[in-house]
Amino acid sequence: MSYISTKTEYIRTDGWRGRVQPINAVGACNCTGDWADSPCPTRVVQDELKRFKAKLKQAGIRFKQHVGKTSNLFCVSVYILVAPEDKERAKEIAKSHVEDNTRLFYTC
Repeated sequence: MSYISTKTEYIRTDGWRGRVQPINAVGACNCTGDWADSPCPTRVVQDELKRFKAKLKQAGIRFKQHVGKTSNLFCVSVYILVAPEDKERAKEIAKSHVEDNTRLFYTC
């Protein structure tokens, strides 16, 4: 059983923007709060991540939730991290979770 590291790397999304992403992330949601005009509301983020974590738990994969900054002042990324030896299995679960009625969840 290895340690789930929160070590990060910078992912550039264009010439001016990017995000710091944990190297052990397998899935994430961006969160912009529960304002009336929020494109990524907290309640949707919580639901989609809760369902993903239940799938990991069912598969016997340990995980850690980690919040990271983005270049958008009004947005954070909520990541699900796993141990390196579980990363490939967890990525497969994440891919199928994207297709399971999610709106904000994405694979890393």
